[in-house]
Amino acid sequence: MTVAAVAAVGLAASAAACTGDEGDVGDGGGGDAIINMQIGEVKSLIPGGSGESEGYRIIKNIYDGLVYYDIDSGEPVNLAAEEISSPDNQTWTIKIKDGLTFHNGEAVNADAFIRSWDRIAYAPNVLPLNYFFGTFEGYAEMNPDPLPEAEWADPEVPEYAPVDITHLSGVTAVDDLTLEVKLSAPFIGFPTMLGYEAFLPLAQECLDDLAACEKKPIGNGPFMFEEEYDLEAGGSAVTWADYNGGKKPSIDGVKWKVYLEGDDCWADFQTGDIDICSPAAADYASAMSDPDLAERLIQEPDPSILMLAFPLYDEKYQDVNLRRAISMAIDREGVANVVGPERFQPLDEWVPASILGGGTHSCGEYCVYDPDAAKDLLADAGGWPEGEKLRIWVNDASDNLDIFRAIGDSISESLDIEYELVPMEWTEFLQARIDHQLDGPFRSGWGPDYNLNENYLEPIYGGGPTVNDQGWENADYDAKILEAGAAATLDEAVALYAEAEAILAADMPSVPVFGQQYNYFYTDRLDNVLVHPIYAGPRGDCELRDVVITE
Repeated sequence: MTVAAVAAVGLAASAAACTGDEGDVGDGGGGDAIINMQIGEVKSLIPGGSGESEGYRIIKNIYDGLVYYDIDSGEPVNLAAEEISSPDNQTWTIKIKDGLTFHNGEAVNADAFIRSWDRIAYAPNVLPLNYFFGTFEGYAEMNPDPLPEAEWADPEVPEYAPVDITHLSGVTAVDDLTLEVKLSAPFIGFPTMLGYEAFLPLAQECLDDLAACEKKPIGNGPFMFEEEYDLEAGGSAVTWADYNGGKKPSIDGVKWKVYLEGDDCWADFQTGDIDICSPAAADYASAMSDPDLAERLIQEPDPSILMLAFPLYDEKYQDVNLRRAISMAIDREGVANVVGPERFQPLDEWVPASILGGGTHSCGEYCVYDPDAAKDLLADAGGWPEGEKLRIWVNDASDNLDIFRAIGDSISESLDIEYELVPMEWTEFLQARIDHQLDGPFRSGWGPDYNLNENYLEPIYGGGPTVNDQGWENADYDAKILEAGAAATLDEAVALYAEAEAILAADMPSVPVFGQQYNYFYTDRLDNVLVHPIYAGPRGDCELRDVVITE
């Protein structure tokens, strides 16, 4: 049997990191050093309730997970965990470090993780990260099929008959600081998941009053809220003086300002009111040509990808040749030139090369711009319905409208069909994808939760046609995912997940369009700005635990 373990290192979790020389870093809290950050719409500030980039940008600074992801390698390294091990990759023992507490003084112990995981895994709570516990023993008993939609009080929120089982039977507190986790099948990559939001702990006080905790989270991380967070305006967090979970921040706090869909931070960045910002398409050219900003620009490949996904639950899109035709009709390089050639790079794979196991399977000719071949494939698929527009669904951020309008123009010109861009508010768009209510291709994007090619495969395309956004089903793919999880070594698992990606490539439930690139500008208050190989995102996030303010 193989024993998998994660080494313990007393550092902090990293995302995009803004760092100065180590000699410049103080003990934290020594002045009024506040960094001003932008933030988008936040869905939730309680672990398991977000599942989107903006809420997680706050959550990962308010909470410490069992592991963090090393800024140099992206590999998981222990944070709240002392040790994570398994004799067979199916039953895992997690030892928690002694002496850790929440902001309110409660102990961070085995029960703190169990109460959080049970809350997320319990179907009637309808939390977006519920599916992360699908491989845990006892998950099925907590997740029956929902009631018929006609019985839902809210047509967008599933409801369930009473579920008596409220605890994951596969999770046991061996003692106060030891968890035993039993999975329904071996998964050698299990430790790589444990730094993500779904696996963070939860204070009992928070569980007792979730509404209050949404406004003022009770975390165990280096920053804490003294006042309530305003979903429309934002809020401020200060450095927690009693933090003993890792490296203490050198700043006194952070202020997040909300920018809703259609707005961006560039004007406030230019006045110095926001410290880090990535220009949207409309400001990109002028920002890149500004010599005063050139020395404060970071450009590096982003593991985030942009895709055009298909609603396979719609009869029109079930022919793979139609999906291939649409892919070949997209002039990826031409679109990139319109919206910013250094912001996006044409993509022909579902897992980027920067991720462990990525860069191995391409969609080949079907991701190469070829209008004539695209028309032939469309004809092979029976043609496009006469008089019907191709509807392309997007969330209504200004950048998305510019990007997908250029994509739609390319498809329309190549295939001689009309299209319509259909924008939706962000949360409405997410729910419509989940509920399979879209009648045309839709924007799909992904950034890694952890450094493993599986993360770009199983969460997006697994679960069967009623679960994934595309309504896709492929028995060979599902079997390969299970085979990979049961591999004896991580190297073997990575290779098998790559084989699953090859199955995905042949079926094309989505088509890769762009790999993204970081284009962050920062104010002269900051120095030596770095980005993390796993986390950063398009809004110019900064690792608050390491940031140094030089003014």
